[in-house]
Amino acid sequence: MHPISRRRLLRAAGAGALALPLLGRGAAFAATLASPQWVGAGPFTPVYDPSLPGRRRYLNDHTLIRANGRWHLFSIVGDSATPGEAPDSAAETAFAHASAPDPYGPWTTHADALTADPAYHGEEHLWAPHVIEANGTYWMFYAAGGSDGAAINLATSTDLFTWTRLPSGPLFRGSAARDPMVARIGTEWVMYYTEESTTDRRHLVCHRRSTDLLNWSEPGIAFTDESTTATGVSVTESPYVVERDGWYHLFIGPRGGYEGTDVLASRDPFSFTLDGYAGHVPGHAVEPVTDGENWYASAAGWFRRGLSLAPLYWQDTPPVWQSPDNPVAALDVQGRLTVFALDAVDHSMLRRVQLDPDTDTWSDWEEFGGPAGAVPTLGRNTNGRLEVFSLAPGGTNLHHRVQRPDGTWYDWEEFGGPAGAAPAVARNADGRLEVFALSPGGTLVARRRQWSPGALTWDPWDAGFGGPAGAPPVVGVNADGRLEVFVLAPGGAALLHRWQETPGGDWAPWNPFGTPAGTAPRVTRDGSGRLTVSAIAPSGVAAFQRRQSVPSGGWDDWQPLFGWSTAAPLLVPSADGRLEGFTLAPGGERLDHRWQLAPGGTWDAAEDFTEPGVVLAAGPSAAADATGRLHLFAVTADGQVRTRVQEQPSSAWRPWAAFGDRAVAAVLSGAPAQPFSARATPP
Repeated sequence: MHPISRRRLLRAAGAGALALPLLGRGAAFAATLASPQWVGAGPFTPVYDPSLPGRRRYLNDHTLIRANGRWHLFSIVGDSATPGEAPDSAAETAFAHASAPDPYGPWTTHADALTADPAYHGEEHLWAPHVIEANGTYWMFYAAGGSDGAAINLATSTDLFTWTRLPSGPLFRGSAARDPMVARIGTEWVMYYTEESTTDRRHLVCHRRSTDLLNWSEPGIAFTDESTTATGVSVTESPYVVERDGWYHLFIGPRGGYEGTDVLASRDPFSFTLDGYAGHVPGHAVEPVTDGENWYASAAGWFRRGLSLAPLYWQDTPPVWQSPDNPVAALDVQGRLTVFALDAVDHSMLRRVQLDPDTDTWSDWEEFGGPAGAVPTLGRNTNGRLEVFSLAPGGTNLHHRVQRPDGTWYDWEEFGGPAGAAPAVARNADGRLEVFALSPGGTLVARRRQWSPGALTWDPWDAGFGGPAGAPPVVGVNADGRLEVFVLAPGGAALLHRWQETPGGDWAPWNPFGTPAGTAPRVTRDGSGRLTVSAIAPSGVAAFQRRQSVPSGGWDDWQPLFGWSTAAPLLVPSADGRLEGFTLAPGGERLDHRWQLAPGGTWDAAEDFTEPGVVLAAGPSAAADATGRLHLFAVTADGQVRTRVQEQPSSAWRPWAAFGDRAVAAVLSGAPAQPFSARATPP
């Protein structure tokens, strides 16, 4: 039997409604169970880097344990690959060890806790340590294996520094058994670990029970990954179960790309489903821990330098989704490119206007409203007037603000009740704007449209448009004017779409559009009149595109577009109709760019579009100015906006440059919108 690598497993992945009670879960779940609290996280802070002089290293699956007033970290450790590339996980042969008086540090590096020992029952790699204390002994459960197959092993220690493997060998073997986590539930110990079904290759979270930590029962299934197909298109990793107030919370990833973890809640610790969705944490291999007063989420992964930590919140309302476009930009009624972003400190809305496209001069940042719970979305009326849609903090309601014909603005007005994200906006064939909004927690998708083109009044919300959904909807406009909406199913199990059967007319039912995906897709129209949709694999290992065979017609097959991606690639048409594509790899250190050779045609090879030494918080956004030149906007990890502009329409690009001196919110898709401080209680 060949050894299984984590890399191979990943590469297999190749307001009517908005005024309803805040349900936020699947109907069956909400009808039968009282709601647990939702889970959200504040910003992640790097706290420990295991790199050595001249040798950049990463941490991956890890464990934190507090003993004698000091925190101890044990983790997979390895040498980092080129930014944006995955290392060889088969080379993960040691567990790093560090300790600190506080989870935020300072951390002291110790000698590796264990190194792989091939003489020990064929142990060729070391993955995913989990350490607990019981009866004065520390127990380290970990995944190891090789030619003899996947194994769950055990080592023990009395001081957390010297570890002794169980002489009898692995506790048990499995098809792809890995990532063990052990919790005390009632009178038993329960081990959760990931596995692969031998019949249909679905990814599973399995459980076994024990009274002595040495002898374990036969496996049961706690969770089946519905996004997995017979070809193994997904991954299920790093399970962690926490009990709180009678509810069990399963943290599981990757979800929402490589650096994302979903939380599922259940009264039954041995049965979790997607109906129990209870939040999202934007980190890889997340482990929730508490010091008895505060909760923390720790995260690591191939594309980061070591361990990061964020405050973890148990809250009564669901975290909101963030748009991948930050900042967001469009031409206003006077033909001026206008950019909107959120302030880094108080999340007030900021606006900046291009005063002269020929000289590319801009106004200063000015406050436009807020605070806001998410980066706004924009609609443009038939007469060119912009309309800004904003989500209040905590998703309590939607607001909008409309531009007057002379370029000034009406006041902010309420637009809908609780929402899970800023809405998607498009213009119908008859010129009316339509918005599509996700309810809190993704229970449903609602739709609303203007009474008439450019009107200040709107029809009531249509609560029955769709849902549940695993991310906010996106909308495209066909060449014949028909709108087409795309959504991610809960848990990333599939992509779905629905379209108008005639311009401005009735809607077809929801139809499958693609296999499992990691995040919300994107859609745009190229110069040939065809729509193109981009999406990423569930783990983010690759990005794909699918385009219409003819304008307003059927669809070609999915085709590869980029490698590792944090979100669906940005596709934007140049003035000549050719699409330009951009994608950010996990870790934020590599931005790739490629373009169509002709409108609707084949793609050139990808080029590195990275600004040296700059780490981006998320992928870029883009818009064209009045001259037809594209402007690319990207937010760095420290909240600075950088921009890159075409020399001429559809031409080469100028170097990167600063875009104003005001820090904006470096939001991540799925992250809560509140401007949390490092240890504050959420407002």
